[in-house]
Amino acid sequence: MRKEVIGPVLAALLVGGLIGYFGASGMQSSQISELQSQLTQLQSQLTALQTEKASVEFFLADAQSQITSLTTDKQALRQQVSQLNASIAQLNTKIAQLNAKIADLNATIAALRVIQGGELSILSVNFSPRGGCASTVIYWMGRANSSVHVLIYSFTLDSIGDAVLSAYSRGVEVKVVFEKQQVSQYSEFFRLAAAGVSVRNDTNPSLMHHKVAIIDGHIILIGSFNWSASAEEDNNENLLVIRSAALAATLEAEFQQIWTTGR
Repeated sequence: MRKEVIGPVLAALLVGGLIGYFGASGMQSSQISELQSQLTQLQSQLTALQTEKASVEFFLADAQSQITSLTTDKQALRQQVSQLNASIAQLNTKIAQLNAKIADLNATIAALRVIQGGELSILSVNFSPRGGCASTVIYWMGRANSSVHVLIYSFTLDSIGDAVLSAYSRGVEVKVVFEKQQVSQYSEFFRLAAAGVSVRNDTNPSLMHHKVAIIDGHIILIGSFNWSASAEEDNNENLLVIRSAALAATLEAEFQQIWTTGR
């Protein structure tokens, strides 16, 4: 029991005892009346304190209810924040992917503008021996998407033959004209023909001395470099990679003329 309640109760009991004692002893009526008035005041204070206690308990219960509600809201908000952070992370990933796609598309558009505008661009210049000529041919064969048209004097390197066959297996249109005097047991002519690649021999009674590959109608491989081991490992040769739709069209006309008369 609270101290504020205990005090008045003890006082009331004490006063009651005193009234009984003095009444029994012949206490004067005025003294009894005063003590009864004090008792009434104490009882009134007791009632007020009990009312105050009930009010405090009510507010305490309401406060606890509000705390419980706020705690629940706090947990719900934390969960929402976590979900929003996860959504933000996913959106950032999608944004990065879209930015990468945009960069790729911009690069493709720039390349197409160069091709359509007929501008000539030198992509690489290579020299042999062992200067990367063969690996450059293999690289561009691997990037072919629609067509590979070749006029080649000597073609005996298996590694380039593999790259040509790989392009053919991807559905690229491959046509190769060989100089007939260079078609020997070492030539890639027979291996390509056996795989289904369209191959022909040049019918010029002299030499077909071209070393040209036209890829997708705008990439040109041209130079003195034959597709042979001696050209790659021993000879001084050159190979240029050029991007030009206009130049490719001119070389394509030469290819078609030789292809048409070849067999």
